[in-house]
Order: sequence, then C-alpha cells, then structure tokens
Amino acid sequence: MSAINWNNLAEKAANQTDAEFTTQLAALTSLKTTEVAAFIKESSITNANALTVLGAIDNATLSNTAKAAAIANIQNGVSFLVQLVSKVV
Repeated sequence: MSAINWNNLAEKAANQTDAEFTTQLAALTSLKTTEVAAFIKESSITNANALTVLGAIDNATLSNTAKAAAIANIQNGVSFLVQLVSKVV
C-alpha cells in the first residue's frame, strides 16, 4: 500500500468544496459559476467569510444598521458585498 499524500488530499477536498460553493451561489443568484468565482477572487474573501456575509444579510432579526456593522467586521466582507451587488443589480 502506498503512502497517502495528505497535502494533495486536502487540496483536492478544498477545490471540491470551492466548486460546490460556487455552484450553489450561482444557482441562488442566477449568475454563471465563472462570474461567481471571479467576484469571490476579486473580493479576496474566504468561503467561510462569504457565508458569514450572506448569513448576516439573511438574518431577519438584524436591522440594516446592524447588518452593515456585522459585514464591516468580516474580513473582506464589504468588498464581497459590493462585488455581489454589482453582479446582481
């Protein structure tokens, strides 16, 4: 039995997760997956932070001011939001 290359395995898993995230976000926004991948890259946000931004937007219990403050505290959150809005609007 050959040795397992854990770094290679982790990279493949991360790439698969990124692809699934991009596909899901594209389906929700009616954007192409290439467009989603491009604006995520342009905003330099991690998938985890992008999900946190989307969660803040979707949180019905927060006021708009609270949502803005929450997004401002997420690393690259504002940049991601601006990129997303520019593609959707």
